[in-house]
Amino acid sequence: MPKSTQTTQSTMTTTRTRTRKSPMTPATSTASSLSSLSHADIANRAYELFLAAGAPHGRDLEHWLQAERELRTRSVSAGN
Repeated sequence: MPKSTQTTQSTMTTTRTRTRKSPMTPATSTASSLSSLSHADIANRAYELFLAAGAPHGRDLEHWLQAERELRTRSVSAGN
């Protein structure tokens, strides 16, 4: 392999290892209100919503987000 090709491959490898920031980083106010909610609390409420809706599969994200909203609202109204 020619020397110039080896240099190019080495440079390409270096540029591929850059880290990326997540595009889904929550806003600060949302992050602080969610930090007081436990994963287990959200999971339990999401499961309750799943059962109440007749156990429809494929709506897990919808139930999870609804559970977060409900628990966050309860937390804010309780003064936590």
